[in-house]
Parts: sequence; structure tokens; C-alpha cells
Amino acid sequence: MTTLLERSTPNRESVHELITSTGEAASPHDTKRLSPKVIELFGFGIAVLILVMITLGRRLSTDVFWSMTAGQWILTHHALFGTDAFTYTEPHRRWIANEWGSDVVLAGLDRVFGNAAYNLFPIGTGLLSVGALWGYLRALGARGGRIAFALALFGYGISSVIVQDRGLSFSLIWLPAELWILTRARSNPRWLWLLAPLFVFWVNTHGSVLLGLAVIGIELAWSLAPERSVARLGGFGQSRHTGPLALSLVAALIACCLTPYGAGLLADDLRVTFNGQIGRYIQEWSSPDFHSIGLLIAFCVPLLVVLLVIRSRRLPLLELSLALVFLLATLHANRFIVYFFVAACGLAATFPSRAAWGRLARQALGILTVGLCVVMLGAPTVSAGSLATSTPVAAFNFLASHPGRIFTEYAWEDYAVFRHRPTFVDGRTDYFTGSVLTEYMDVTNLTTRPDPVFDQYRVDYVIWARGAPLSLYLERDPAWKVVDRTPQALVFARTSVGSPPGTSASFK
Repeated sequence: MTTLLERSTPNRESVHELITSTGEAASPHDTKRLSPKVIELFGFGIAVLILVMITLGRRLSTDVFWSMTAGQWILTHHALFGTDAFTYTEPHRRWIANEWGSDVVLAGLDRVFGNAAYNLFPIGTGLLSVGALWGYLRALGARGGRIAFALALFGYGISSVIVQDRGLSFSLIWLPAELWILTRARSNPRWLWLLAPLFVFWVNTHGSVLLGLAVIGIELAWSLAPERSVARLGGFGQSRHTGPLALSLVAALIACCLTPYGAGLLADDLRVTFNGQIGRYIQEWSSPDFHSIGLLIAFCVPLLVVLLVIRSRRLPLLELSLALVFLLATLHANRFIVYFFVAACGLAATFPSRAAWGRLARQALGILTVGLCVVMLGAPTVSAGSLATSTPVAAFNFLASHPGRIFTEYAWEDYAVFRHRPTFVDGRTDYFTGSVLTEYMDVTNLTTRPDPVFDQYRVDYVIWARGAPLSLYLERDPAWKVVDRTPQALVFARTSVGSPPGTSASFK
């Protein structure tokens, strides 16, 4: 290709050939342009730099603690959970660990690499996510700068999720991989055979497998639409393989039953999806309030891509459908914004080709890359496995020699699980039904008297933030006494006054 540019003056036909073969139009005045793959590698590198930089600077909190503990339990017992092993309020109920696969991966990395696992997990899943998206964008026909931009955008958009060491990270691998397969299958339906094994991995690592089934359903629905109607809409990317798509959807449903729980795991994912109490208590399941500038930018960037595609009247059917679905879903719950980014990147890949990057663009790319490297090298880092500074480690250390039931703040319950102390509730919000979670919130907000609830569940100790309403209440309650003070929390123990029968607390 470079030889052609050097030896001849490009005419309209040769430029058209370049667009067709590379996806980017070459400038006739720039014979030393970067190849599309090199440009794409720069975009991949920028995405990875963003993920690594944020990973090395973050501290552990919330769900990662119970996820690690669950994985360790499974590896130790060589079995999955029967009844719940973490709480004293719901020990009789069966717990279906719908992220058991990702929990085992995290715990397995910990056994081999120690605390480095907390960094290896997000960096590894992040690399696979960006790589899967790269393949998907190339399948859509994008090359060079468009892919570089989309990969960098994707790295920024998913970074806050990937670094949390959660099963959700795996969904950001499986979704672009599924879209990659469906895109390739439009020209060769044999690619659809890969969907069934993909769904086996997906259902055993994260409950978002329901999204994957919906994606196949949307592709199938568009394949049934009359071609004339699609043409009037300006749509493209319609699959003509209706039969194979229908069979692949059936195969994916069957694959979702290939779990240690059988079809029960998929049923549990459905139950979680329609669990109304999650949205009331968990921020990522609530509607975005856009008070955060970062969240506002993260929402507006993919929204701008959607608007530009609609304005162009050249509509990629599956990608635009997904973008609109995830737009509405994001307005309902924050957690869907990462999937909105995936759909937006797919839309961006369908934009018309532009001129290949000239000298100015290459210089700007080099400056940006060097700048990111400098920022990364200068960014503060912490040791792998470092805990959030708000975690009341000293309080739990104090109670290590004092057995008994603990009631602590919601953000600290997962750490209590990690310390092998049974909890009232924990980050598995969907698991708790009936009155347990309501009672917990009522005590937390002091909308009910705490002592009857503490008596009912035989609570021995309370670890609560200094100056919080519940701490102020217990400091005046004769049934409780402060037995330890730490920078993050106060530790309360029952006094002999009002202690329930059988309590292990004996402070007076």
C-alpha cells in the first residue's frame, strides 16, 4: 500500500480502494502515514494505561470482600454453598452464588499470587474486555483512528467497574465477544456455534447473561423485519440467517442451564433482576442524579454518539437498538452505563471513514501517549490488597478475641464476612428478603428502637461510625457501653443491663 502511494498520484479510484481495504481514507499529500493497526495499538495502549493507572491507585472496599471469601470457601470445601454461611439472620435459607465462577477465579489467583490477585484480576479482565471490543469493532469494518478512539473511550468508561474485582467485570468481556460473533455471523452463520460455549461461561460468572439472551433476541427480531421497511428506515446490518439465529437462541438458553445449580441459576438471575428492594438501597441500581461531573460526562459522551448516528440517518440496526435500550436502562439504574459505552463504541465504528492520520494527528497522538505515561508514573499507588482508609480494621482486630454477633454499617458488613464474623446483612442485597433488610435499615435510620431488634437477633457488639445518629443513641443507652474507640468507629458491647440470654458479651 505504501508503494502504491509513493509511485503514483492517487486518483478517485485508488482512494476508493484504500477506503475499502483499510477503512480509512489516505491523504494524497502524506506518504508516511501510520498503518491502521499501529494506530489501533496506540488506542489499545491508552485504554490499558487508564485501567492500570486506576487499578494501582485504588483501595479495596465492599463486595470484593464477600466475593473473595465465597471463592475461598468453594475452593476449600470443593463444593458450592447449600445454606448461607455468612449471616446469622438468614442461615436457614439456600444461597445460589450466581457469580461463583468469578469468585473462584479471584480466590484462585489469591492462592497463587497472594495480594497481587487484587490487581491481576482487574487488569486481566480489563485486557480481555478491550481485546474483545477491538475484535468487534474490526468486524464492523472500522479501522485505524476510529478504533483507537473507541478503545480509549471504552477504557475510560469501564475503568470504575473493572477495578472493583467483581463478577460484573466478566460481563464486559462476554458482551463485546457476543457482538463480535453476531457481526461475523451475518456473513458466515457458522460463527453462531460459538454462542453456546460463550453462554456457559457467562451464566457461571455473572447474572448479566440475561442481557446476552436479549441481544440475540434483538438480532433475531431484526432478521424477521421486511427488507424494504429496514431500507426506508436507513437501517443496515440486518442478518439474513433467521433460522440459525433462532437455533442459537435455543442453544444459548440450554447452555444457561449448564451450571452446578441447573436452571436454578438462570431463575435466580431473573429474580434478582426484578427485585424491587435493590433499587431502594443500592446506589448502582438507582437512577443517576448527575450531581457528579464524572458521571455526567460518562453519560453524555455515548449519548452524543447516539444522536450523531440518528442525525446521519444511516442506522446500524443492532447497535442502535442496544444503545437506545441501554440509554433507557441507564436512566433507570446507574449500573447499565458501562453497557451503554459498549453499544456507543459499536455505533462509533459505523461512522463514515475519514482521512488517514497526518503528521499533526500523529504528533498529537504521541504527545497524548507520553502525557498519559507521565501521569501514570506520577500517580499515587498503593500496595495490592490495600484496604480503604474508612475500613474499621482496628475495631475488628479488637473484637478478634471476643466472639459474638456483630452489627455494623452496611459498607463494613462485607469486611466482617472477610474477617469470618457472621453479619446481620451484607452486600448481597438481593439475597435478603422479608423483614431482615427492612429491620436493618430501620435501625440504621433510627426509625425504630434498636434494642428490640438487637434482642431478637442476639446482637453482642455494634461497630458504628463516630458521631453517627446510631452511635449517639447507643452512647446514651444504658444497655450498651463503648469498649473501644478507633479513628473510624466506636465499638459498643452489651452491659449486664438488658443483655439477652446466652450473650457472649460480658462488659460492665
